[in-house]
Amino acid sequence: MFRLLNIELKKALAFRAIWWLSLLYFAVMAAMLFGVEAFINQVVKDAGRNLPIQIPGVSLYAFPNVWHNMSYLASFLKIFMAILSIILITNEFSYKTIKQQVLHGLTRAELFWAKVLLNLTIALFASFVVTVISLILGLNNTETISWATLTGKSSFLPAYFYEVFAYLSMAFMIATLVHRSGFAIGILMLYAFIIDPIVDYKLPNDWGDFLPATAIGHIIQLPNSQLMKLFGIEFQEFVALRDILISGGWILIFHGIVFWYYKKKDL
Repeated sequence: MFRLLNIELKKALAFRAIWWLSLLYFAVMAAMLFGVEAFINQVVKDAGRNLPIQIPGVSLYAFPNVWHNMSYLASFLKIFMAILSIILITNEFSYKTIKQQVLHGLTRAELFWAKVLLNLTIALFASFVVTVISLILGLNNTETISWATLTGKSSFLPAYFYEVFAYLSMAFMIATLVHRSGFAIGILMLYAFIIDPIVDYKLPNDWGDFLPATAIGHIIQLPNSQLMKLFGIEFQEFVALRDILISGGWILIFHGIVFWYYKKKDL
């Protein structure tokens, strides 16, 4: 396993564009997470100037809610990780390195698992960034810290890892079937941001919850806040097992299609 991961990381780290994309991801992530509370409070302040009651400010950074808040916001940037994965996978087909690895002794199953390990590593990297930023924000914005407040709602961190990995699994399938990074990225964005939401809107009842992008996006939903509770609106308090299972089904489908392709098609 470590041998396969080592091979993938050597190829990935030698590609300069990956470094720039990773730095861009980190910069955008840090800017968004560190600045979102001030931005929201300014919007709330401006909106409440003409209201008869004073709207309280929003606190996003205190433990334990910081884990949920930051994971939810970070989930909007998982497209960066998907683009990174697509570039790495499609480059294998563009430069024929995937065929060379078969000639040099790697089995098709090993090639498949190497890509799975690569996506797991990318999801772990994204989760590490969110964890570090959330920890810094929480420690600096929580008056009284105890083990209960520190670890409360920390389950949203593994949920974020799971959501990113599920999204990368969809990107993995598209990249494998399309082979070209530009087309693969375009197809992913077209489906995730346009087709899936439209189909979800058109389907009756909760049938849209079973669509891949919708199911993955439901793992971490809009967190509760004091502002929303003030208006009697309740949002997500915990990760639902139903969303985990539906997304898990899609992960198996995506990987099943890719495994079949690696086994049966000409690489």
